[in-house]
Amino acid sequence: MERSLAMALFAAADAGFDPCGATAFAHRLGRELDAGRIVFPRPLVVGGGYPYGCLVLGRFPDDLAGLPAAARTLTRGLADIAGDGFAIGVCGGSRFGVVDRVAQAVRCELEVHRRGGGPVGRIGETTVFALL
Repeated sequence: MERSLAMALFAAADAGFDPCGATAFAHRLGRELDAGRIVFPRPLVVGGGYPYGCLVLGRFPDDLAGLPAAARTLTRGLADIAGDGFAIGVCGGSRFGVVDRVAQAVRCELEVHRRGGGPVGRIGETTVFALL
């Protein structure tokens, strides 16, 4: 998905819940998209259903610094546009420990998100699923 389209889409969705923080959120998302740490498939599911985004491990340092922050940014965006839930893929050499770190970051973000509260779990070695 083109960066400017993704930023506009997610900023508009986020502004419906957090008008003061939507611009800062869009900039964080833009940095992650520019770095290639977050990617979205085409087409992106919007306004219902289960949107999906990926965290690309090869774009993080070896110690995976920044992974929880990127996972939280992706969680916020997907929760803003999701219907009943969303999924986050961990692409590029996943390990259970990495997926567990992503799941924990998703739980933390959903605790403060206006639509959070549903269960968060792992599907295999590469996917985190959250219900809203």
